Amino acid sequence: MHPPAESLLETAGQSLPTGATAATDRLALLNDKNPTLGAALVNAGLVSAVAVDYVLQKQKIEKVPMGNLLVELGFSSANEVARQLAVQRGLRFVNADEMPEPDTAVAGVFNRSLCLTYGFLPVRENSDGLIEIVLGDAHPDAVRELVQRKLGKGCHFFQGEFDRVGQAIQQHYYFAENPPARLIESEVRKLEADVDRAYSPARLLEHMLHLAVRERATDIHLAPTARSRSVLLRVDGVLRPVFALSPALDRLVVYVKLQADMDASEQRLPQDGSFTAQVMESTFTIRVSTLISEFGERMVMRLLPERSNLDKLVDLGFLEEDVAVMAKAFSRPHGLILITGPTGSGKSTTLHAALRMQPLVERNVLTVEDPVEYRVPVACQTEVNRRAGYEFANAMRHFLRHDPDIILVGEIRDAETARAALDASSTGHLVLSTLHVGSIFGVMPRLKLLGVDAETIGENLVAVINQRLVRRICPHCAKPRLATDDERRWLAQPDAVEPVQVFHGTGCHHCRETGYLGRLPVYEMLAVNRDLADAIASDASRSEMRERAKAAGMRPIHMLARHRVLAGETTMDEILRAVGED
Repeated sequence: MHPPAESLLETAGQSLPTGATAATDRLALLNDKNPTLGAALVNAGLVSAVAVDYVLQKQKIEKVPMGNLLVELGFSSANEVARQLAVQRGLRFVNADEMPEPDTAVAGVFNRSLCLTYGFLPVRENSDGLIEIVLGDAHPDAVRELVQRKLGKGCHFFQGEFDRVGQAIQQHYYFAENPPARLIESEVRKLEADVDRAYSPARLLEHMLHLAVRERATDIHLAPTARSRSVLLRVDGVLRPVFALSPALDRLVVYVKLQADMDASEQRLPQDGSFTAQVMESTFTIRVSTLISEFGERMVMRLLPERSNLDKLVDLGFLEEDVAVMAKAFSRPHGLILITGPTGSGKSTTLHAALRMQPLVERNVLTVEDPVEYRVPVACQTEVNRRAGYEFANAMRHFLRHDPDIILVGEIRDAETARAALDASSTGHLVLSTLHVGSIFGVMPRLKLLGVDAETIGENLVAVINQRLVRRICPHCAKPRLATDDERRWLAQPDAVEPVQVFHGTGCHHCRETGYLGRLPVYEMLAVNRDLADAIASDASRSEMRERAKAAGMRPIHMLARHRVLAGETTMDEILRAVGED
């Protein structure tokens, strides 16, 4: 690939200051010679000088562009790197949701291999006769020359995130040649006609996985009914039926079980397993689970990408003032920080995004997870292995012998893990974890049920974030309208003099006619001060702690929910679906 002109790779071989203490001097020298991407990120306060120095050292060996390494190692988000590069190039930044569908007449002049090699996505010709191009890690001059040679036209550039531009290239060209709905239909016909059961369901599964990736699905459900098998995708937290299969195609379930190293003959008991699959040159772990129902085996396949894009908290949708509070909490040398909420509420994503607020190259970070969903290359990440007896609690006992600064525990599920987490936090370590409770003030009773006394909780609890995920209104079809009387009351503006405006998605091809595209968090956050710590230690009632929390500035979750609706980010109906009544 062509590296960005701003890449610090061009500095290889130059005489630069050496040694850990010379990181700032190195950057100063680079910045004097050329406003490099690394130096610009440091100057913007987005990356530490030590991190860039670490990347420079690795760059000499690995020969990878600066921006790519910063993201790969978790020192910066893809969003931050791309936005900074856009500023340097004087281009408008577009995120993944804003990228338009490429015009086949324009994109068809190129091909997938060429676009991936150069790192750009050709989109369309604008009214000025210029070809609109979304750049990834492409060199603008190289792309300009290529487009001029191919089309005889100039370019209008936008800057996108490197990986997401690459994904958009893969998907456009693959699905232009391989429409999944048509291919699935063809495979179903072949399998139904195969009375000898000699034809493998492998290609049907392959096409289903491709469809799931295209639709941004996290799970594929195979649900048996009396006369058919329904296939559903979970997209943005909501199940969406996509097609039905004949009961004769139950051999698909058998095939998946074999791939996942499960007992294909066992149809009386639930089973769990996993396998890996390549989908458009990306590796996914497919976690498989079965249940026994009245009409046969029900199966869920969860898609876990080997490399997940992980943005920082602001990019995920957290307010800047809240991120500042969280940064202060996560900078504490010891204590316990918890992310709470139901399954699928984005707890792990928030936890890892917050973890990356730390100067990770200067911290010894140890994690135990089930499974490892986000890679943090400078951390030591381990995975629960129940067959081998490696669980959260005994992992933490081993961690304490490895001089940790930060310990991340995927979930506090039992009394042993809870006690181990509190023990680690009380002995001078920062412990991060998740807990399945419905509210901030459910944390204390839950930990007490797990055998932790109130005084220990009060001494060690630093912060709690309780969150839900709501669907974001599709930016491509968002339309304003006047709020109804019910909406005005819910928004606490029943008597507003001025009209109250809300937004909704009318439905388009980008959002598959749902009106929603992507998700964002709705949350409440409690930073434990001395007064609250005393209240927790003295086993104060929920109502008393709630009053003290409000006095300390805690904003209830529905306050932010109303803000999201008024800002045109989501709808009241979506808040009520995901969060419930106030």
